[in-house]
Amino acid sequence: MHKVFVAVDFPPEKGGIHDYAYGLISQIPAEEVTVLTNIIKDTEESDQFDRKADFEIIRKRIYWNSNKVLLILSQIILILQLIFLKWRRKTDEIHFVNVFPVGVAGPFMKALFGVKYFPYVHGLDVMGMVNSRLFPLLMIILRRSDKVIANSQYTKSKLIELGISEQQIVIIPPGLNVSKLSGNSELNEDVRDKYDLHCKKVMITVSRLVERKGHDITLRAIRHVIPRIPHLKYVICGDGPYRSELERLVRQYALEDVVVFTGGISDDELHQLYQCSDLFIMPSRDIKEKGDVEGFGIVFLEANYYRLPVIGGNSGGIPDAVRDHVTGYLVDPLDEREIADRIEQLVVDEELAQKLGDNGYDWVINHCLWSHRGQLLRQLA
Repeated sequence: MHKVFVAVDFPPEKGGIHDYAYGLISQIPAEEVTVLTNIIKDTEESDQFDRKADFEIIRKRIYWNSNKVLLILSQIILILQLIFLKWRRKTDEIHFVNVFPVGVAGPFMKALFGVKYFPYVHGLDVMGMVNSRLFPLLMIILRRSDKVIANSQYTKSKLIELGISEQQIVIIPPGLNVSKLSGNSELNEDVRDKYDLHCKKVMITVSRLVERKGHDITLRAIRHVIPRIPHLKYVICGDGPYRSELERLVRQYALEDVVVFTGGISDDELHQLYQCSDLFIMPSRDIKEKGDVEGFGIVFLEANYYRLPVIGGNSGGIPDAVRDHVTGYLVDPLDEREIADRIEQLVVDEELAQKLGDNGYDWVINHCLWSHRGQLLRQLA
């Protein structure tokens, strides 16, 4: 059985959907899959990546959003390429890792050739289109599909609210690639020296710096914790448009000696930071007016893999990634006092923190690897 995965977002470019696509595809026998993805600017990097891949990767201009004419042209190119693959590889299934606009080809291929197709929904990609004039077209793609793949229980619930049948939806959450986390612990510069972490209790957040992630509420919570735990250090890994606002809050709350902004860092440095941290926090919240929501939260699984207890906002798809009172705690993402209490509890009670961290590691290793997600994919047949 041959499968074509259509993915606008795909490595070597980086991102959550990029990792999701590659992680899932890597669980399929290489001879059974072709990836059809977009051309990227760094053609040398993509060529190197494609040569190392075990499966076939075809890069065409399947998505072009600079104007309507080019967008339509790119979708025609996509359909022609899918027809060619149907003829050459006898395609049985088409998986649209990005549901729109490339998923428009799904109903066409199903009607013309009887090919099954599966659109993947990650949360914001669909919810952000609810008020768009193109939303009815998106609903046609979803309703005529053989199954809709959702990345979390939350995303499934939102699809049901939109009118998609519950029986039509299958949940395949993101998985964890542990080989990616096996970094070099012996860097020339120890991160404890670099960020002044010696003899500190280290709390870490790893994410893009955007309003949704809850760094601001975490900073407000830290104000209540520092008088009782003055040796706390909060490491913020990542960069993004919200950084200037967070830096302003750090100055406003006089937390300059507590908070560290690392900016973008290497995998090896991140590996070291995880190893010397005591807990992970990311109280993400829904920003309804922007349709902005956390679809899942793979970083919670990463932190659990390093045996860190986690604190996550009880919003979006995070409850699928954080097992409340088992691998960490779900909190009201707008309640700084509750967040402060959980931080203090996990910093002070080392036995509890270790128990939750160990539970998290066991859960990830036994249930959350890409091999487990591949089993869910095979059950679609």
